[in-house]
Amino acid sequence: MKKLSVICMTVLSVAFLASCRGPMGPQGPAGQDGNANVVSAKLTIKSSDWYWIYYYTDVEGYERGQYAVTIDFPQYPVVNDNVFNHGAVLVYMKVDGAWSQVPLTYYYHIKDNGEDFLYETSIEVATLSDGGVRLFCTESDMWKVDPPAETEFKIVAIEASAYSHRSDVDYSNYEAVKTAFQLAD
Repeated sequence: MKKLSVICMTVLSVAFLASCRGPMGPQGPAGQDGNANVVSAKLTIKSSDWYWIYYYTDVEGYERGQYAVTIDFPQYPVVNDNVFNHGAVLVYMKVDGAWSQVPLTYYYHIKDNGEDFLYETSIEVATLSDGGVRLFCTESDMWKVDPPAETEFKIVAIEASAYSHRSDVDYSNYEAVKTAFQLAD
């Protein structure tokens, strides 16, 4: 009986001592807000990042084609198989201080030799199965003009599980997407 008492006291002592803690150390930095099923990135595309895709030369000798830029994300796969096959890749472009969803058509004026020319430009997006995104910029007449100026873009990749459960979100509105998926700016 004495042996059993010693064993019980030993077990209770070990349990008591194991539950004791010393002083707490400093708290670590706060983690990032967000959603594990949604990845977002903000990036600036410089004019020099765009490359010309030549299609043909018209009868007047003007090159026709479009500009493109490929965006890779080596630090993390933005577009994995789940996103590519069943989720969503949303691209927003900053226009006049506000975020507008791509594809997007916008208009601008250029004065040349006293004449005012109205240009129509379209920005389109293609999702690449290797994890990247390709943007295309096309003038309405497909003429080769200067590449787009430096522009900010936001890319949001949403996995299928998160995307399919949020039909209440207006995906054309970046602020609604940001709120719904707790994205940090």
